[in-house]
Amino acid sequence: MIAIRLPALLLVGASLVLGGCASDDDALAPANPFRDELPKRLQRLQVDQVYRMARRSLDAADYDGAIGQYRAILLRFPFSQYATQAQLELIYANYKAYAPDSALADADRFLREHPRHPQIEYVYYLRGLIHYSRANADGDLLPWSDSHSYDPTYARRAFDAFGQLIQRYPESRYAPDARQRMVLLRDRLAQHELEIASYYMKRKAYVAASRRAEDILARFQGTSVIPETLRILESAYRALELTELAEATAELMVANYGTASPTEPAATDTTAEQLTLPPVIDRTGPETVTTEDASQADAP
Repeated sequence: MIAIRLPALLLVGASLVLGGCASDDDALAPANPFRDELPKRLQRLQVDQVYRMARRSLDAADYDGAIGQYRAILLRFPFSQYATQAQLELIYANYKAYAPDSALADADRFLREHPRHPQIEYVYYLRGLIHYSRANADGDLLPWSDSHSYDPTYARRAFDAFGQLIQRYPESRYAPDARQRMVLLRDRLAQHELEIASYYMKRKAYVAASRRAEDILARFQGTSVIPETLRILESAYRALELTELAEATAELMVANYGTASPTEPAATDTTAEQLTLPPVIDRTGPETVTTEDASQADAP
């Protein structure tokens, strides 16, 4: 009986499988995740036409459109003269499209693949700008956020990125702006350390407050927080009954700032309000885009 029923069960199972397959005849095949799907229009255009479209999109602030068109160049024409320029402008497009992770990844790849490119300074500068925009809680707007929850990680990365540009290319046209931003970033990092020292003072953790203040004096000379740091240090020393150190700190305060009053507000950095984001330059492509070329690029 078992031998007789087994073929019948197999036939029933096969019919169910075939029935299920027949019911899915109209279903779409799953998309291939390893294949970049490009619009058919871009597939018909030549590399120079796609590049002109991308530049026009970039100049019109259509950054998402430009990103897709630049990536189409890299996918279809990876060895053309336009590919390298597309890589360069893709960094800027991602930066303006608020995609910092993609912009940094593209910048790092460009630095690895084109270390001798004529516009390599521009890529180092862009890396600094990307970190700089993330370091400020309000984007590129100033003044800086005074929140105690401010994360200084991106400020340190921006400072290091601009420092790398200045170290490698001290005569770069981007160096003056990078130096100005480094001054602002250093002041913001000092403010963050001062907020921590102030927090310790409020919690009456005088040893921790004095050590943090001493570290600020050692690392951030010349910043706007030094007067307030000296006041915190003097107060911490007095709370710890370190009278001699407190008196010495007060004398240092009088010698440098003419006052030992703990209620006087700290000096502020007025240059921060004057700093604005300069226009990014040197995005020149392989050839000049004219109105006639642009109209030809729209052709299907």
